[in-house]
Amino acid sequence: MRGYATTTTRTIRIFFRFLAQNTKIKLEYKLDSLILFVAGASMQALGFLFLTVLFSRIPAIQGWTHWEIIAMLSLIFFSEGLVSFAFEGAWQMAFLVNMGDMDRILLRPVSPILQILTYTMGIHGIGNMVMGTVLFSLSLSHGIVAWTPGKILFVPVFVLSACAIRTAVSFAANCSSFWIRAFSNAFPLMVYQLADFAKYPASIFGKAVEVFVIFVIPYAFISYLPAVFLFDKAWWGIFAWAAPFVAVYLALLARWIFYRGLSRYEGAGN
Repeated sequence: MRGYATTTTRTIRIFFRFLAQNTKIKLEYKLDSLILFVAGASMQALGFLFLTVLFSRIPAIQGWTHWEIIAMLSLIFFSEGLVSFAFEGAWQMAFLVNMGDMDRILLRPVSPILQILTYTMGIHGIGNMVMGTVLFSLSLSHGIVAWTPGKILFVPVFVLSACAIRTAVSFAANCSSFWIRAFSNAFPLMVYQLADFAKYPASIFGKAVEVFVIFVIPYAFISYLPAVFLFDKAWWGIFAWAAPFVAVYLALLARWIFYRGLSRYEGAGN
């Protein structure tokens, strides 16, 4: 038990050191960083403006009001931003595999998964987090949540679980680079785009999509089910508490896929 605690503490310490170094590297180019920050916030602001215009014409969509959907959108923005900021390295998998840089990672006495996830960071993620926080606070000011101790406790649990789910899915999808040897691997991007279904109540897309985002690629746990629970939309919103277990399952699955793919890795060659 003591050895496990020591390893965990060391991993957390290394993670924050990697994150600090990557942040310093990005901030060295201040104008570029500012542009990326503004771009990240502006893209999310466009989503907010689109919904505002839409709801100026209609009062609700299948019982979901304007500010309830804005709250869902803000939760997506925040988790997406935090993952982009801290674990953007997953999207470098194709580069690492095809250029042979995976060799260097495998030689270090540090978890290769940790090294890959923290290979770089995304400044635009900060803009996403800021916009997500602003929109969520603005949504709550309209009294859309009847707060209880359980709901207050749920929010941090949900945020951490949502980030873990996003990271695990992106990492697993990018591990396809071990099988698809090309820089133009579109599979991870396709999986990432499916998260757009989580920006709105899955029920509006029909049962097939709702089942898909709950049981196949469980993006519903990063906004839809938590929103159902927070806004008291249905009794089955209580299943949002399963988000931590879904996150652990996906993390273990992503780890298995990575090491399965790593067994196929042949290095840079000569």
